[in-house]
Amino acid sequence: MKNQTRKIIKISGIISGGLIIAVFIIITIALNFVFTPEKLTPVVLEIANRNLNAKLDMKGVELTFFSTFPRFGLQLRNGTLVSRAIRDTMWQRTDTLLSFKKATLVIDAMDYLQQQKVNIHHLVLDSANIYAYKDKTGTANWDILLSDTTNTASSSTDTVKHVNELNIGQVAIKHATVTMDDRDTHVFANLWDMNLSLKANMKKGHSILNLDFKNKNVLFWQNGQLIANHIGIHLKTDIELDTVHRILFLRDALIDINGTELGIKGTLRHDAMAQVLDLDLQYGLHAPSLETVLHMIPESILKKAEVSAKGEVTFKGKLKGAYGKQKLPLATLDIKIKNASARYAGLSYGIDKLDADFYGQIDLMRNNPSYLNLKIFHFKGANTNISADMEVENLLTDPDITFHTQSTIDLNALEQAFPLQESISMEGKVETDLGVHCRLSSIKKQDWGRIKAEGQLKTDKLVLRDTQRHFEFISNASLNFTGNEWLGAHAKIEDMILRSPRLNSDMKSLVATVKTTPVKDTTRMARVECKMEMHKLKVALGDSLGLFCGKSSATLKVQPGEHDPGKPRIGLVMEADTLFCRMGEVKAGMNKAGIGVTVEQNRDSLWMPKGIVGFNHMAIRIPECALPIHMQKTSVTVGNRIITLRNATMRIGRSDVTANGAIHDLYGAVKHHKVLRAKLNVASEHLDCNQLIHSISFPSDTLTAEADTTATNLKLFVIPPKLDFELQTNFRQVLYEKVIFNDVHGAVDIRNQSIHLKELSMKGMGSNMNTTLVYQAKRPEQGFAGFDFRLHNINIGKLVDLAPSLDTIVPMLRSFEGTVDFNVAAAAVLDSSLNIKIPTLRSAIHVKGDSLVLMDGETFAEISKKFFFKNKKRNLIDSISVNISIKDGNVTIYPFEISMDRYRAAVGGTQGLDMNFDYHISILKSPVPFKLGLNISGTLDDMNFKLGKARYKDAVTPAEIHKVDSAIVNMGRQIEKDFKKIMKR
Repeated sequence: MKNQTRKIIKISGIISGGLIIAVFIIITIALNFVFTPEKLTPVVLEIANRNLNAKLDMKGVELTFFSTFPRFGLQLRNGTLVSRAIRDTMWQRTDTLLSFKKATLVIDAMDYLQQQKVNIHHLVLDSANIYAYKDKTGTANWDILLSDTTNTASSSTDTVKHVNELNIGQVAIKHATVTMDDRDTHVFANLWDMNLSLKANMKKGHSILNLDFKNKNVLFWQNGQLIANHIGIHLKTDIELDTVHRILFLRDALIDINGTELGIKGTLRHDAMAQVLDLDLQYGLHAPSLETVLHMIPESILKKAEVSAKGEVTFKGKLKGAYGKQKLPLATLDIKIKNASARYAGLSYGIDKLDADFYGQIDLMRNNPSYLNLKIFHFKGANTNISADMEVENLLTDPDITFHTQSTIDLNALEQAFPLQESISMEGKVETDLGVHCRLSSIKKQDWGRIKAEGQLKTDKLVLRDTQRHFEFISNASLNFTGNEWLGAHAKIEDMILRSPRLNSDMKSLVATVKTTPVKDTTRMARVECKMEMHKLKVALGDSLGLFCGKSSATLKVQPGEHDPGKPRIGLVMEADTLFCRMGEVKAGMNKAGIGVTVEQNRDSLWMPKGIVGFNHMAIRIPECALPIHMQKTSVTVGNRIITLRNATMRIGRSDVTANGAIHDLYGAVKHHKVLRAKLNVASEHLDCNQLIHSISFPSDTLTAEADTTATNLKLFVIPPKLDFELQTNFRQVLYEKVIFNDVHGAVDIRNQSIHLKELSMKGMGSNMNTTLVYQAKRPEQGFAGFDFRLHNINIGKLVDLAPSLDTIVPMLRSFEGTVDFNVAAAAVLDSSLNIKIPTLRSAIHVKGDSLVLMDGETFAEISKKFFFKNKKRNLIDSISVNISIKDGNVTIYPFEISMDRYRAAVGGTQGLDMNFDYHISILKSPVPFKLGLNISGTLDDMNFKLGKARYKDAVTPAEIHKVDSAIVNMGRQIEKDFKKIMKR
């Protein structure tokens, strides 16, 4: 019997297991071959788009079972839902209601078919972007449900299945960004990293919902004004829904706002006729007590510690009214603290008495007044007595602020009354009896004269310090305000120190007097004058900007603008014995500095300065140059974004420069990395290019730069970007290598990280010269150089001194003596040591001279032996005209005619830059009755001479010479085109 039972169980288990396996196999086949994403996606999209006033689109729909076991589900990927309620053509795409990366839906279809009950087991949206938009007419992009056009009253058949119950197991939205853009009520809000969890059981007449909502930050604007920011919210509540009357009931909802827990209760009712949502909500502290209020102080300031407190505390508010077309609810807040006291365990002092009465009301629709009213604030304890009251009217338009305080504060004792974090400390005493009345618009417009202040404020050895935030403030100050109707004050500050991550400042002393000239016209700025005497001011903004001012006096004036009397024009007249500033690695120092500047506000964020800055002497150091720049007594005019220089004389090492002209938009170049433009006339008595090039090539080598140097062992120097300079030069003397040039005139452009010398004329080496040169270097590894030199009547020997590389390229020059006209155009790529990369060299050279002397040498002796010349030490040549080209590493000397004694010959050939050459000399006229040719090949150290036929009999005719001249000219023109391309704006 037992064996038979076991056999039955075994067979049943095998059959059941087989059936389960079969079912799983069938499901697997169905998921992978029948209900594939390619087949499901168009079906789901067609059904959704037919039933929604919107267009749903997605990358794919997948039927799931194993990931949603034991139920089937749908997984949607990369979807967007575009509302058809808003016809939007703007780039903002306000019709795009929803986009998501992944969505999962698990629903029980059998419950709906059998019991008219909808069971949503699982609905998750991941990484969603929700854009809720309402236009000025009240049309919303979330109104996407199609209205039922069927006549349900006349339905005689029960073909339509009604939903009797809706159960939601879990609806979750994870890591969503929500934007609310309501153009109807001018509200704009952003919720970042929103997470929502919702569970619900919805039946006819009555439903219960469980809601858990949290987000990291809320940004809220209304009518272009920032109302709230940096607010984290966590809401947990159970909501009852009366579907008959369309009312939501909130009972004991708990909301956490930046760590403060509030309780909320009330109702939300939907008025279908008026298309509005009526709100009647009350909120307050979850546990109202002074202990709760103290725990609202951020833990970054106070430690969480045991505190005993007593007294009455009320913290409550209302949100009441309609939300809909052109409607927003009214919000109130009422805080009262009466006869309260508290003491933290283990501390010497406590709060002996605390009273406060505050009420605030905000109506964003402006139907009721919005205001804040602090009727009383009274704190007593720890040798401190603070009394204050404040009222702010017209909160949403132009807040009218009235504030008064009469206080004696002992920070040494207060530090022992509260459990401050170890990083926070405070010392000193503050005494104040001060009343202030002003409008916020006066502060925003810098209309300081309209601030009414009366009373005094004194600090004695005040110290506020937070080592964790790297903050410190120390001051001894006395401020007396004497203006009943207009701002008037006398201030004295000593030994003030401010330390913070962004700003550091030290000041030995400051004495200031402020007075205002009354004006009746409320549309004009009040005239305010502040006279100051200051001693030893240091200011540093991070690591980028620093300022030091020794003893100085200044007058600061605020008055109506010339163009718009409603905007300020600020004038500053300042004298300082020493002024030093640092901007990044740029340093500048002045003595006997004088500043007379006015700035006028043209737009909200645009100030236009103009005036004069002068000094007796200024020294500047920049990281791109090893030598300091010294400027003598100079005044600089500033205005209309232009800095004007008049005879600004500076010395850089052994070089002097005097500049006249204008520099444009220096602020834009420094602050916004715009192009710095300048148009200057530059003159100099002496310019030492060797020293200047060395100081730019080796900007950190300050000792060598000061010494006598020649331009040897140099490296490529990068031209700074964002420069566009146009210079007109007039240099009396310029030293380069061992050559001195005089009377240098011409234009120089600096642009595109390039320097362009345009047709500079000069005198040097006993010759008149014209020069065009382009130098470009965008990175220290490689650069470009090109030039076009035209030298008139220059001695050949000095020509080789000017450009020693010519002796390598055209070695025959060393055999000649006399003066020539020398024209050369060349372009090449440079390496990091300013050496020419030979394969990139292109050049066209023309040499022309009369009455030259061919010097006797080893080479000429061998040639004269072959042709039976009369060998002389000085052999006179009537004339010479040579064309030479360099390309692809080869030098081509085109055939040219040379006449000497009783001989006329044609000379030409090729030469590699490795000094291997192949020259030919054809004798065109000689005492010998036949024409001969001489081939010369090899190197300078190993030359081979061989007689042969004359190859250049027809190569020096006028037609052939014209062809050669044209080829050389064309090469020169191409090089000039390359120059223009580099310098093109």
